[in-house]
Amino acid sequence: MKNYTFLKNYCNKIFFVGTGNFWFEENGKDDKSLLYRMFSIILFFTYALMTILEIMAAVIGDFPEDEKRDSVSFAVSHTIVMIKILSVMLNKDLIKSLNKKLVSLCQYYEEELLMEEKYRIIKMNVVAYFVTVYGSAACFVFEGLRKVGNGSHFVTVVTYYPSFDDDTILATVFRIFTTLVLFMLMMTMIVSIDFLTLSHLILYKYKFITLRHYFQNLKNEFDSINTLGEPERAVERLEKGLIEGIVMHGELIRLSKEIDKAFGTVMALQLFQSSGSAVSLLLQIALSDELTFVASMKIIFFVVALFFLLGLFLCNAGEITYQASLVSDEIFYCGWYACRPRLPNGRSVRKLVLLAIMQARRPLVMKAFKMLELTYATFLLVVRGTYSVFALFYAQGK
Repeated sequence: MKNYTFLKNYCNKIFFVGTGNFWFEENGKDDKSLLYRMFSIILFFTYALMTILEIMAAVIGDFPEDEKRDSVSFAVSHTIVMIKILSVMLNKDLIKSLNKKLVSLCQYYEEELLMEEKYRIIKMNVVAYFVTVYGSAACFVFEGLRKVGNGSHFVTVVTYYPSFDDDTILATVFRIFTTLVLFMLMMTMIVSIDFLTLSHLILYKYKFITLRHYFQNLKNEFDSINTLGEPERAVERLEKGLIEGIVMHGELIRLSKEIDKAFGTVMALQLFQSSGSAVSLLLQIALSDELTFVASMKIIFFVVALFFLLGLFLCNAGEITYQASLVSDEIFYCGWYACRPRLPNGRSVRKLVLLAIMQARRPLVMKAFKMLELTYATFLLVVRGTYSVFALFYAQGK
């Protein structure tokens, strides 16, 4: 399955969660129709209303300690989720252009086995993240059912309305409604934000791997034609292939800036959310003596989901840096030294190769807001920093 088919099918799925049509061609999905706009407005008004009620519960609500903690966690997390959704929707045109370039760049040189490996990795990452997110949400539901068994009311999402003492039928219906909205919000978040960002990082990474294989195959083709006793045709093919490969490499380098513009806000917010929320959630486990097993599991799943997504973002971005750094060696060893010093059109192949190698040797580091480096080192730094802050607050709490 090529990038074209994958991205087109995926954009069709995004359309159905209300965030719009991100495909760059006409595909029958009209996100400007009155019906679809009404659907999107109602959906995101519901998300926004629940988030506002969560913030009110966290700031001025009168709830027991456990529900107060949950209200703070949800208020912070869902506010960040809403900002991430808004940032992606505002960059819809840019993402459409990005999809088009990810389809066209290197498309004629994508190898079947490499494509299968890419989509297998994407599926594994998404399934694992989906399980952790909905595992956390399921634990909140189980904890709510446990409270019902102990004579209290059912609750998952703590909102300003209804109050803790309100056990009327309307209050119960509203609590069940917010639970359904929570599951819908998680689906919108996964499909239209987190998976969208992650898939673009993985596709971009494999573009560099494809380019590396392109230069390797160019060298093998040059040697094969040369072995047949046709040195002039071999040199001509190598010269044309080198120029084409160098052009593709330059376009890939420039694509990193567009990915930063499109998804930089999402990745930066995820970094802050993972580190900040993890400290708060871990302190709940460490400082509370009355947490049940299910309550502990919902917090653990929450923390795992936050850091798992951050790890997917930063490690795939770090892999982009690594794969891009390997391209210079493939350019150098592709056989440029056999080319004529100067082509008939006046261009110097050796000069082009030198410029391409210099560009490839310059580290391609993915960044968010042009400041936060998205690398393996950043992920380890965040994990260590989160633990350090947690240990500090825990010591003070004791």
